[in-house]
Amino acid sequence: MSLILSKYAKGTEPLSYPSTAGEAVAIRFSHQLASAPAAGDILELGCIPSNCRVADIVLDIDDLDTNGAPTVAVDVGIMSGDFGKEDNARTCGAEFFSGSNLAQAGGVARPTLKSAYRTTASNVDRGIGVKFTTAAATFQAGAIGLTVTLTSE
Repeated sequence: MSLILSKYAKGTEPLSYPSTAGEAVAIRFSHQLASAPAAGDILELGCIPSNCRVADIVLDIDDLDTNGAPTVAVDVGIMSGDFGKEDNARTCGAEFFSGSNLAQAGGVARPTLKSAYRTTASNVDRGIGVKFTTAAATFQAGAIGLTVTLTSE
């Protein structure tokens, strides 16, 4: 397993966050995949700033597997450890998407898991990860995006 850090996790792209209690802010995170991730690899794509929770999330992915019998599948969830820390021991949950095959043909999806709408605020920044649970049979470069609506507590 290897950890792939997006420009947001590397700190090279600024992050927006709600400035007052109850305010909602939508943030778009995106990452271009140029090489094939292996099964178990995690992309730290976005951030849930401290004292915020996810109110809504939309996943959009290009077709990353051009095989006639595509296999790529991903989980999307909250990561363990410190946001932006390069540590291959970090893990990725599946609170938002579990075993999604959206990258097999590309598309857009909202979560169907109730856990996606029941996240709670934390006193630390938390990463949002995309874990490749199954690698692509025939990888094709493309983009992964998340539009995250955050609210402050």
